[in-house]
Amino acid sequence: MTDPRFKNLAKLLVEYSTRLEKGDHVLLFLSDIPEEMGIELIRAVRAVGPTRHVDVRQGRINRELMMHTDEDHATTWKDWEMARMKKMQAFIALRGALNTSETSDVPGSSMQTYSKIMRPVQNYRVNKTRWVVLRWPTPSMAQAANMSTEAFEDFFFKVCTMDYAKLQLAMKPLQKRMQAADQVHITGPGTDLRFSIKDINAIMCSGDRNIPDGEVFSCPVKKFRPRHHPVQYPNHLCRVAV
Repeated sequence: MTDPRFKNLAKLLVEYSTRLEKGDHVLLFLSDIPEEMGIELIRAVRAVGPTRHVDVRQGRINRELMMHTDEDHATTWKDWEMARMKKMQAFIALRGALNTSETSDVPGSSMQTYSKIMRPVQNYRVNKTRWVVLRWPTPSMAQAANMSTEAFEDFFFKVCTMDYAKLQLAMKPLQKRMQAADQVHITGPGTDLRFSIKDINAIMCSGDRNIPDGEVFSCPVKKFRPRHHPVQYPNHLCRVAV
């Protein structure tokens, strides 16, 4: 019997994160995830009405493809991926990693060639489609969190299937406050930071690009000399989570 959490997650990705509708073409990118989740995602898309396209990957096979890639191979790969992506209105990626270090022995030159040549595909997907990406929970992720696999999966699915529409409403006051703010002062054990976010936008992330999600982020003004603190702070990205 399929895990009911899979069905809930698929419904959220389709109906909330990407807001699919009849007439859309959506690419489902599935890498090292349970077949049952892929099936539930296809069913959730079919229930709404878009045309479904599926790309199933495996980490070890992908590593082998990238191991000795060259410019000609990567360019052909990019052309094929771009032609396909330009037919899509939406993109949903569920990426698992049975071994988080699977590509650790791929030569750096091959990785750089692949990443550079494939970048236009990612740029098109980010700027021209409605998209959402998710990292599938694995035992290695549970280990990194110092949790059992079962406890981590429980935690993961609770966060990933929360009511993001409700969260979005709760985040709006923080976004408004940050957009109107000038100076920020953050204190804590061993921490005393002052910087300005005046006239810098605050972006709300509420499950419509990444799952799990829930933050409003901004960036400090580059040249800012806070009162009482003559030190000029560098332009590091600052994210304020809710």
